[in-house]
Amino acid sequence: MHKSNPEVIRLADFLDRTPSSIAMKLGNYASLDHTLDRKGLDGASKADREIWAEFFENPEAFLETARSIIDVEGDWRDRDIDPEPPVIREGEEVLRLVKTRKNQHAFRKMVLSAYEAQCAITGIQNSDMLVASHIVPWRVNEKARLDPRNGICLNPLHDRAFDTGLITLSDNLDVICSPQLILPNSVKVHFDGLRARSPNKFRPLNEYLEYHRDEIFRSAA
Repeated sequence: MHKSNPEVIRLADFLDRTPSSIAMKLGNYASLDHTLDRKGLDGASKADREIWAEFFENPEAFLETARSIIDVEGDWRDRDIDPEPPVIREGEEVLRLVKTRKNQHAFRKMVLSAYEAQCAITGIQNSDMLVASHIVPWRVNEKARLDPRNGICLNPLHDRAFDTGLITLSDNLDVICSPQLILPNSVKVHFDGLRARSPNKFRPLNEYLEYHRDEIFRSAA
């Protein structure tokens, strides 16, 4: 959130503001995030609180609004998203597929940023080996799909185990293994007795973790 951060400078230029003012605004928003490991500024206004609430009420609609502004006003956007899907289909299906791909990419960026591009369990830092795992599955809760607090950064092995309910997390982010998870000792040490690191922002909500434990986790052998 510092004024010297290149992304802050880039956003300031796009919005025709100073980097200091953007950094201060980010600090105001940070003060509203109780999951942060450091406190932001204390100057959050009523408008700041309304925008913060609007995002978490419907992240998908919020991001679509932001994207439409960017498309009209400039090119401060994700350039690694193809404008069209590789397989062209008819009408609304094309738009839906493009929208889904863009939103999934936005979710990945938010989650990896929160974890500083490190696997929460193993600490792997190679972004090519990292997945933004949904805690509550994409298909289950539409409003939670793009909520970064519904994500955790994992490597593909732990992502697969988490997605299929072979592991879950406690509210304290301790890794809990299913009796159905059979591993050789050389691999087991990377699961048993570990605790996932807490992100620097957007810590997983306990209600999402509880859903995963109750509905996804394989608690019985």
